[in-house]
Amino acid sequence: MIKTLIYTTENNNSYIYDHKSRLSMLIHPDLKKAHENPAEADTYYLKKYEYLKRHGLFSEPKPNTFGSLNESMIKESITKTSQITFEVTDFCNLNCLYCSFGELYEGFDERNIKNIDINYAEKMLKYIFKLKSTSKTKNLIIAFYVGEPLFNGKFIENIINIVNTLNYKKEIKVEYSMTTNATLIHKYVKLLVKYNFELLISLDGNEKNHSYRYYRNNKKNSFHKVIENIDMIQKEYPEYFKNHIRFNAVLHNRNSVKEIYEFIYGRYKKIPRIAELAFDDLKSDKKSDYNKLFHNKLESENVFKNENTDIMHTELSTYKELTNFLKYNSLNFYISNIISLLYGVEKYLPTSTCLPGGKKILMTTNNKLLPCERVNYKYAIGEINKEVILDIPKITQRYKFYFDHIKNVCKHCYSNKFCNTCLFHIKGIDNVDSKEFICEYFCNSKEFTNRLHRIFSFLEKYPNDFYQIIENEVIL
Repeated sequence: MIKTLIYTTENNNSYIYDHKSRLSMLIHPDLKKAHENPAEADTYYLKKYEYLKRHGLFSEPKPNTFGSLNESMIKESITKTSQITFEVTDFCNLNCLYCSFGELYEGFDERNIKNIDINYAEKMLKYIFKLKSTSKTKNLIIAFYVGEPLFNGKFIENIINIVNTLNYKKEIKVEYSMTTNATLIHKYVKLLVKYNFELLISLDGNEKNHSYRYYRNNKKNSFHKVIENIDMIQKEYPEYFKNHIRFNAVLHNRNSVKEIYEFIYGRYKKIPRIAELAFDDLKSDKKSDYNKLFHNKLESENVFKNENTDIMHTELSTYKELTNFLKYNSLNFYISNIISLLYGVEKYLPTSTCLPGGKKILMTTNNKLLPCERVNYKYAIGEINKEVILDIPKITQRYKFYFDHIKNVCKHCYSNKFCNTCLFHIKGIDNVDSKEFICEYFCNSKEFTNRLHRIFSFLEKYPNDFYQIIENEVIL
């Protein structure tokens, strides 16, 4: 049962957190005594404690009210989709040891050096452009993904031509993006610059840090070619480089947050996105290999953050935790959700699972349609044959089944105000209706208390972050 929590920070300051009201409050340590051991508490704080109880704190909370899914919500979500992602090819010229489509993982279709079919992709674009014509949302991102998109650069050129034809009246604002290992950029750089592609380049740091990203045919480190291409863009297209190039690094046992930042920021003045090794869809017999490669991001940050917090401060995991806490678990939530405050009713779907099309739709080389690139291929929401098939009633039924059952777990979870988990990343989700079902992301009172300790210790150290987050993240 979710209850009011009392916790302390690294500075030994005591706070109350009340989940129901989203209230956090600095308190005197004796109020903690009044709650935990009344016999030792001062009479004054016993009275304060009783006052707080009369006004809803420390009382038995009411269960959370979750919303219900219906077909119109799914249809609206697909209509409003803002991104179409194409799995351009299932082949990559690199064979990164920790690749999510490599030997450590499952959950994707067999890789057969297969390129996506331009005819089916064109059908998908026509379908989306038709939806966009009736939607108020006129922005569309077209993204190219997996394995190495530029291995099938001709497809990308063809897609641009098709889009230009479909959008000849310029009614829809189209932007392009791509995730790339950067080894083939030199072949298509003029095209990328011409259409202002947002490029997310995979770079794990210096040569040693990057050594898991090696060529498939000869196992040589791709580092020098990657750097050569990045340097070329920076030299020949400085404005494009400044405005459209970003970096993504995978944290592993051959690098660290410190080394990644020192190399990428030091060389390119860009703050990279750093991701831990994915755990979703890990093969059961590969856990030992995974553990050898894994490097905890929070631990790695702690080694570095005291040296260069000005550079990477807003990218720290704890800063992001604080941001999410202030947006969803504090009274600031009501700034952008005034209806919930006025009527005292909140209805939202459990977990943070996006509805199909809510953010994007991915088309694979086998013509499957997925909610995004991070979802197991068996959870396809549609396909393309003679036409685009998105069965709204069937999709609704499946998602509703998951939501209706998992909310019985979520109502006891301290993360239910802001859950950072997608349904399809929970291992046992197909057995969610079973009594034996366990959500490995479930957050109990001890885990949430530890999170509060970490967040508020960070906030006490960087109090100005509060105002920055409220201004830039909460008030939209």
